[in-house]
Amino acid sequence: MKVADAVLERFDMITQARNGGSITPRYRKILDAHVASGKISLHTHTSLESVSWDSPSKTWTSITTVPPTTLPTIDHIIFATGIQSNIHTIPFLQSLQQQHPIETIGGLPCLNEDLMWNDDVPLFVAGRLAGLRLGPGAPNLVGARIGAERIAWNVEDCLKKLGRRKGSDDHGVGEENGNEEMEAYAAGRDNRFGSLVGVDE
Repeated sequence: MKVADAVLERFDMITQARNGGSITPRYRKILDAHVASGKISLHTHTSLESVSWDSPSKTWTSITTVPPTTLPTIDHIIFATGIQSNIHTIPFLQSLQQQHPIETIGGLPCLNEDLMWNDDVPLFVAGRLAGLRLGPGAPNLVGARIGAERIAWNVEDCLKKLGRRKGSDDHGVGEENGNEEMEAYAAGRDNRFGSLVGVDE
């Protein structure tokens, strides 16, 4: 299967837009204000080489970086570099790739329009790995929201195809019909307060 030129072009756009990382303009403005006030200092292109934990003061000391940077003692170190954008390096996806091979570009899977692995495998993917469908914002909050919305609506369609959920045109009676309001409430569809009308206390 040959990857469409449009998908290759999309990957190039993602790479150029993110350039290794991104931050939305709104939060960049907030960050810049904190930097200007001296509350935050940014050290880009800096690697942490070694630190020592000082038990009495409960701080990290003797901090060595490359290039060398003078830093104060640190209360907390948070490792938040995320995952690699390459499904070939993620162990739990290896067996899935063997059983259901998928085309990739730069390690990103070529998902279908519903963010599914493919039309026959109901595995939905969001976040950074859905970048070819969601664009450069895929790993950020905006991408998380868009991805969640698309997946939420498509899960229902997927369940109908599998025969595990009746469609709205089914006129059967019973438990499934009776739980329609609770399903709407749980899925966040329509008016969530309206979904609670008639629910026993």
